Amino acid sequence: MMGMRTLRRGLLIAAVASVLMAVPGAVSEASLQTSHSAGNSLRLSGPKSNKMGSDFNYTISGTASSPANYVVAWEQFYPNGGCASTYLEESTRAFLPDTYGLTLWVNRTVSHNYSLLAQFGAAHLGKHGVCAYLINLTTGDTYAYAGAFWTNHS
Repeated sequence: MMGMRTLRRGLLIAAVASVLMAVPGAVSEASLQTSHSAGNSLRLSGPKSNKMGSDFNYTISGTASSPANYVVAWEQFYPNGGCASTYLEESTRAFLPDTYGLTLWVNRTVSHNYSLLAQFGAAHLGKHGVCAYLINLTTGDTYAYAGAFWTNHS
């Protein structure tokens, strides 16, 4: 158990470090995969298709009950296999930039009913996605997640 907690903390520290270095980019689409647990939820809503050069928004909303207290969302520039089912699994993908191309997009404290706006711009052709997680910031445990994907076209 101690080894798992140490690993979890190490992954959390790496994810937080990537959050601190992140530069906003672009996101979008409606919820394709979701999960909920005991009073917690997370939904994504936004367009499935965007014209190159246009700006678009995704809304990340839901309900957070203690100990869930934080939302983290990444854009997947190369959506290989969709979103991982946990924050810890997805955060390890940050170390595989040529495979997933993750860019941290949202990194915010939440409580009760929440709604966050992620603003994007269609700057690269093809399929992209957003993977969002409602977590406990201290433990890294995932309480809800959602994934959405869109296509940027000319």
